[in-house]
Amino acid sequence: MKKFRFCPMCQGRLVKVQSGRNPVCANCGWVYYNNPLPSVVALVKNHKGDLLLIKRGVEPGKGKWALPSGFIEQDEEPNSAVLRELKEETNVTGTVDFLLGVFNEFTKLYGNVIQIAYKISYLGGRLRPGSDVVEVKFFSQNRLPGLAFASHQRIIETERVRVSEGFVQILKSKITDATITHTQLFYRGSMGIDGKIMDEVGLLPGEKVDVLNYNNGERLQTYTIREKENSGKIILYGPASRKGKVGDKLCILGYKLLPLGQAASFRPRVVFLDERNRVRRRHT
Repeated sequence: MKKFRFCPMCQGRLVKVQSGRNPVCANCGWVYYNNPLPSVVALVKNHKGDLLLIKRGVEPGKGKWALPSGFIEQDEEPNSAVLRELKEETNVTGTVDFLLGVFNEFTKLYGNVIQIAYKISYLGGRLRPGSDVVEVKFFSQNRLPGLAFASHQRIIETERVRVSEGFVQILKSKITDATITHTQLFYRGSMGIDGKIMDEVGLLPGEKVDVLNYNNGERLQTYTIREKENSGKIILYGPASRKGKVGDKLCILGYKLLPLGQAASFRPRVVFLDERNRVRRRHT
């Protein structure tokens, strides 16, 4: 990628300074951070386990096969960008299963490109190449063509290891002694949790959790809603509200899917709450 010689803010000359590795504008002090470009890569298999590849119609890698991929736009999150690129390049629709990993590839055209790779479940769509693609095809994993990028080969190998090694679901997050503060029957159904507590144990809005009621022995599976931080709110919404009443004590559990080789060393994030649903103790 062509480098700046002049400041895009004031057109002053960029100069190197001894205190840092990044050029600085001699006129206004703007710093030129020549950072890697963020991109996304989709690894998609059909029901037979064949791998979806595209033949690239543009550089880098023009005329060679690769995984569907592309740059993240300014207003996008990576998991949305990967589905957009997949649709644009192949006409395939899918859903994000999980993050495979973060890789990098150095190209003459763009410099260092950071690649965020996702495993995507194939939902459907008739294969059709997009404007930057020559051909789209599913390949048997035993007969893959040569790939344009070494990083894409590493992504495929990462998925192969994952499949051969196997995964296990283990405890990721645990909230102990949470006190129900509200119940609300007429709602779609979910578990409201003080946002600060969610951050403490690494739970996301909409994440699936198990909820155990110490008072009546009820157990349910639902998803989380983020309540206002430091509100102390623990709320059972919808049908879940039939499983407990205000004042009951709950244990809330979240889980993570990990390769068997990583599961043994993983440690969950656990918090114990006081009567006002403030964190009184942490265990990691």
